[in-house]
Formats: sequence, C-alpha cells, structure tokens
Amino acid sequence: MKRHEFTGLLNYYRPLNCSYYGNPAFYAEFVNDQGDILKGRTASNADCAYGFLNSRNKPRKITYHITKKGNVIFDYIHILEEENNHYEALYLQRG
Repeated sequence: MKRHEFTGLLNYYRPLNCSYYGNPAFYAEFVNDQGDILKGRTASNADCAYGFLNSRNKPRKITYHITKKGNVIFDYIHILEEENNHYEALYLQRG
C-alpha cells in the first residue's frame, strides 16, 4: 500500500457511524495554500480520529492511502505546531 502526504487546513468534517468497538470515524476535507482539496475519511479504529478536531486553525500533515476502489483513507493526522503564515492567512481568508 503506497502512502501519500498532504499538508493543509481542516475545511469541513462530519461524524460517521462509530465502529463495532465504539471508536469514532469522520469524513473530512482539507485544503492547502494552493487551493487543492483532499477529501476522505479516517481509518476504522484509528486513533487519529480522536484528536484531529483540536486546534482547527493550525495546519495538519495528513498521511493517507487510496484503496483499490478509489477511497481515500487517512492513516495519520499530525497537527503542526510551528507558525506558518501561509496557512494562517488562508484560515483568516476563509473566515
């Protein structure tokens, strides 16, 4: 399975049904400073679903893979702590 990376801001999210074990899952859309959009969902029973809603105005580094059917699954979502003027300006522009 080939992994890809994307860095951007959380633009939209909605909760999905919880897994059999009660772990949350989310559909999310991320946008980068060039306007590219990444749409997908968190992996089943993945711990990245717990914290990716924290610090909504900070950029995130998303590691994901694409399934055989073309679905985008987020494997890791890391919130970037350093200040990044491009993403702050994009967040303020979006309102």
